[in-house]
Amino acid sequence: MFRLLALIVLALAPAAAQTLGEITGEIRDSSGAVVAGATVSASNTATGASRTASANESGVYAFPALQPGRWDVKVEMRGFRTALRNGIELQVQQTARIDFNLQLGEVTEVVEVSGGAALLTTENATVGTVIENRRIVDLPLNGRNFLQLVALSPNVSFGFGSNGAAARQGGARASTSISIAGQRAMFNHYTLDGLENTNVEANTFTFLPSIDALQEFKVQTGVYPAEFGRATSQINVSTKSGTNGYHGTLFEFLRNDKFDATQYAFTAARPRRDPFRWNQYGFFLGGPVRIPKLFDGRNRLFFSSNFEGFRDRKQLRSIFNVATAQMRQGDFSEVNSTPLFDPLTHTGRPGSVTALPFAGNAIPRNRVHPVSQQLLEFYPEANGPGRVSNYQAGLNRVIDRDQFNQRIDYAESSNSSWFGRYSRGDERQVLPGLKLNGQQILNGPWQAMISNTRVISPTMVNEFRFGASRFTNDFGNQLAFVRDVVSELKIPGLLPQAPDAWGIPAITLAGMTSFGTPVDGWTTRALTFQWIDNFSVVKGTHSLRFGAEVRRDRWNAGGYTFPRGEFVFEGVATQNPASRSNTGFPFADYMLGYCRLCRAGVAQTYAKFRSTAQYYYVDDTWKARPNLTIRESDNNKSPIMTMPKKS
Repeated sequence: MFRLLALIVLALAPAAAQTLGEITGEIRDSSGAVVAGATVSASNTATGASRTASANESGVYAFPALQPGRWDVKVEMRGFRTALRNGIELQVQQTARIDFNLQLGEVTEVVEVSGGAALLTTENATVGTVIENRRIVDLPLNGRNFLQLVALSPNVSFGFGSNGAAARQGGARASTSISIAGQRAMFNHYTLDGLENTNVEANTFTFLPSIDALQEFKVQTGVYPAEFGRATSQINVSTKSGTNGYHGTLFEFLRNDKFDATQYAFTAARPRRDPFRWNQYGFFLGGPVRIPKLFDGRNRLFFSSNFEGFRDRKQLRSIFNVATAQMRQGDFSEVNSTPLFDPLTHTGRPGSVTALPFAGNAIPRNRVHPVSQQLLEFYPEANGPGRVSNYQAGLNRVIDRDQFNQRIDYAESSNSSWFGRYSRGDERQVLPGLKLNGQQILNGPWQAMISNTRVISPTMVNEFRFGASRFTNDFGNQLAFVRDVVSELKIPGLLPQAPDAWGIPAITLAGMTSFGTPVDGWTTRALTFQWIDNFSVVKGTHSLRFGAEVRRDRWNAGGYTFPRGEFVFEGVATQNPASRSNTGFPFADYMLGYCRLCRAGVAQTYAKFRSTAQYYYVDDTWKARPNLTIRESDNNKSPIMTMPKKS
């Protein structure tokens, strides 16, 4: 017992969700007595990885920390025929109980059982649903987002609105909303190969692997083992390892407006088809690594590589109210019903008319403000008649997404196995606006991890994991990192900004389409380190698990308040000061540089969070034996209880 307590203290690792499984059971003879000391071996049919254990004095054997997949289990004992169970499908976070009844005979005689009834989890009360690889790959998924399949689990809803923080992250994070057991989406906890995969800001996923890189995943909705924590619902994902055979996939999904029908003409003028391009392509390749003079590649070293790219180009048809070509020159003669008063001639008080109108409702060229003239570069000229709905344009929405997964598995021996994984993604999304006035979202997640499973004795297994996850998010102007418009304008009072805050000042025009970007910028840099250890021991009919985690979180965030300034033009400066009846014209104010509200930008503000946490757990699963057999007596008056023979 002291040895076990010492391991708890020394194992610096977490109460984190696991993606490995376990095969366990009891071994008895034909009379029902337990068989102690039997040799039990388990081998993975895809990789050849094998483990050996012995049945203890209670006839119990266990193989904790097994990779999900197909396993064969064999039991050998002198004086009994060899028992073999083939094709056991071990799933994510599953404890599969496989009991054996040995028959008298020679060890060379083999009793083989293939297939059989579906395995039931009788070792714990966990409630959950496993979505295996076949359903992930075969079922149709619009956008290849495997999380859509969580709706196959009972008591799970998918596809409603997301929270504000997820909206800033854009892409699949903003549109992936999962409610488990009626709870909010931010109560979900994501893990990938047992590593933390939950973004600390919005409680969305950090990295979303391609469906070709997945083995399976499990949605758990309640009654978790002690090793789970941090949330009331768990989504555990396991990636695919290489095998002894080479397997590959090359794919592309294509949608293109050239394949679409012509749009229906509701008027005499038939509209042209808006451009639409959707390309999703990539590959998966896995198999053995053959290194001469070290090993031939079978049953030892494996790789699985995956890449997926996504390109989405779509044009959104929009209509705006913009200034006409004459107004951009300072000529407002086409709005004679609204006389424009010269602010420089205003000397009276409210209630008296002292301002004089511009002659012909035209602003002299030397009175047009140079900054206003420069900003017209980002305010398009009308391409239609009149002053209302006079500009029609197709706004180009852009979504680019790339990801890469590399996993290496190494079977050092039958007592030690390793695997490591590196995953990286790059995402860019442009939400279009009026001529470079849109927003841009940039994400850069990556993960790296290494894991070792070591058999200390036939009844003791230790699993260690170390990993790091990083997530970066930039939400800002379309011209961020591209063009520093504020520095070009040289507007007094505006502070220089970092490249992620570059863009156009916010220009508000009453009664017209405004331009610029009033949206605040936002940056996030999150990094998490994890050290995880889980120790399993079988003692009698008890399967004990001890675990611990050390976790280091670093979270940096920066935000802006009108980083490029805000300028509001309402027509007050040029209207009759006696009536204040909004008879002035806002765009004339803009051309003169007279703003109703002028607000300078605020420099970037930062928030930093640092945390080091430790978590520990103890879990005992008792494999109860049916020690009593109750049957009716001959006279149907009292039951007869019999005890099975002991070994």
